[in-house]
Amino acid sequence: MAHEANTQPHETTRARWQRRLAARPLPPVHTTWGMEVAPLYTPEDVQQVDYACDLGYPGEFPFTRGVYPSMYRGRLWTFREYAGFGTAEDTNTRYRALLAQGMTGLSVALDLPTQIGFDSDDPRVGEEVGRVGVAIDSLADMELLFDGIPLEQVSTNFTINTTSAPILAMYMAVGAKQGVLPEQLRGTLQNDPLKEYIARGTWLFPVAASLRLTADVMEFCARAVPRFNPISVSGAHMQQAGATRIESVALAFTHAMAYIDLLLERGLSIDDFAPRISWNLGVVGTDIFEEAARFRAARRLWARLVQERYQPQNPESCMLRVYAGSGGNTLTVEEPLNNIVRVALEVLASALGGVQAIHSCSYDEAYAIPSEEAQLIALRTQQIVAYESGITKTADPLAGSYYVETLTNAAEQQMRDIIDEVLQMGVSQAIESGLVQERIMRSALREEQRIESGEQVMVGVNKFRRSQGAAAIALHRADPATLARQIERTRRVRQERDAGRVQQALRRLEAVARSSENVMPAMLEAVQAYATIGEICDTFTNVFGLYTDPAVSVISGKPGSGLTSAQQRSVGSPIRILVAKPGLDGHDRGAKTMALLLRDAGMEVIYTGIRNSIAAIVQATIQEDVQIIGLSILSGAHVGWSQQLLERLREQNMDDVKVVVGGVIPEVDIPVLQELGVAAVFPGGTPFADVIATIRSLVQQG
Repeated sequence: MAHEANTQPHETTRARWQRRLAARPLPPVHTTWGMEVAPLYTPEDVQQVDYACDLGYPGEFPFTRGVYPSMYRGRLWTFREYAGFGTAEDTNTRYRALLAQGMTGLSVALDLPTQIGFDSDDPRVGEEVGRVGVAIDSLADMELLFDGIPLEQVSTNFTINTTSAPILAMYMAVGAKQGVLPEQLRGTLQNDPLKEYIARGTWLFPVAASLRLTADVMEFCARAVPRFNPISVSGAHMQQAGATRIESVALAFTHAMAYIDLLLERGLSIDDFAPRISWNLGVVGTDIFEEAARFRAARRLWARLVQERYQPQNPESCMLRVYAGSGGNTLTVEEPLNNIVRVALEVLASALGGVQAIHSCSYDEAYAIPSEEAQLIALRTQQIVAYESGITKTADPLAGSYYVETLTNAAEQQMRDIIDEVLQMGVSQAIESGLVQERIMRSALREEQRIESGEQVMVGVNKFRRSQGAAAIALHRADPATLARQIERTRRVRQERDAGRVQQALRRLEAVARSSENVMPAMLEAVQAYATIGEICDTFTNVFGLYTDPAVSVISGKPGSGLTSAQQRSVGSPIRILVAKPGLDGHDRGAKTMALLLRDAGMEVIYTGIRNSIAAIVQATIQEDVQIIGLSILSGAHVGWSQQLLERLREQNMDDVKVVVGGVIPEVDIPVLQELGVAAVFPGGTPFADVIATIRSLVQQG
């Protein structure tokens, strides 16, 4: 061979490879969490791995290779599609169609009013009803949602936190009407409030009250609904907020330990409830090896942590059973059909990581609620991976790979380091002090830097970008009659129910909430009397009060974004801009990042945080004397909220204040917003430099 002529005397094969590699230096490459990746891994990199101690066998401690002995040879993962929109009838039709096509588990998307605890006829929430999920106001809605779906035959996942208790009670009540016993019900509640205060924002009650309700639900399920997972500790939402994949797992583990400690204080043993703790550790990326290693490391670390801290007698208490899959923040508006390929890689990575349930996003979820066709493609993606790829033939097929085992070891160590840092301060204190939020924000900015520099390639976004912009695709369009139909049903329920029974049930619920008694039995009475979500949460508010979001400080005194697109500063007087999130949407990563970018570009930025009313935005505009209002809206309610703001500004004779809107905005809605009077629209994927230049131009135009 040609290279053999260059062999040095007594040179080993390894030395020759190293010499040849050095002749053409390679740029450094890193994992998404910052570990430098070597060009090659060999047996020397895994010499410290003890097979019995570190890997072992599937279904055996430390569960690195999976939680069940046969893994997918014995039973495939559960195929889930996260679905829900409009009214209960709309979503029921979609569920039945997906079940008929082979979906094996339901994953319920609930709208923001339901998630936070407002009824659909509450004047504060009209634009949000049925937008990002299905509206559930009372047991009447839950009955329609599962009409014709036998609950003893399906497993149902609810992504719900603040209102977990009433949602579980409604599901149990529907089961009872179908003749299904509580011990027959299978499913999962997210019921993980801590991450809401740092990442997602669907909070309502103070932290201590939310923790009490979470513990009540977990304790109740352990005793009365034993096949139902009472909590799904979520790293996914922290990842969507900007945490690295490793940080999201580590922070989720610290939250889980806080919940466990609460239940142990109530006198339960670890084995009473730990086997039913489940996990949502998406959002999965397209790097197959990183993701497989992350899940393997997470299973091993959790098993070791539980064994070290709690000494369970039941091995299942150490198991990490994971729901994972793709997420909307991994998808792109640009060239949306590329998302089909991304989702296929994410499903493959999840399966190679040995998870128990997978959700696959639809290619159009970067724009809106998935269309029926797109959701079927997402389901077919899972089925093709499961039945055609060959990865289900043997458990943990990547085990023994020098690279994967090295990644697994590194991921476990970094997770443990983060956990130690948080536990040293205390979980609640780490949240209240802003330590966790600051860490997540730094990671979000680092990711933006990698994308802007091209280090992290996104095909169609920062490489191989097409000049004509996003392709036209058929989108699900929200039914404008949804709000009216939902309000009419909720008001009819109030008229037809036994008002005296409702009031009696709510009084009992309030009394129980003021005591140390578990709220779930009283909750069941309330929902069976057809009390609404809003009435139940108002009752709790009378007892617990409301959570007050701390003053937002992501602008003043914070480190710069580090993004080169923001480095050219304005000349002359600085532009004053208010960045606000109207409505109930709590996903604030984009708003915070944009606020920092605008500040770095020399603008004076007032960021008002999440859950702003239109009246509050106008009042802040007057007080701060801003020239521009920037709305960040990801819930699909951009037309309604923009219209309300512009009308209010005209009423106040403030036509000179320009309004710009960014977020998840389909191209077909851009001319609609412009017709309303929005000065500029920035859909997802708009380069930061373009946003900054447009805002400067608007101010110069006067």
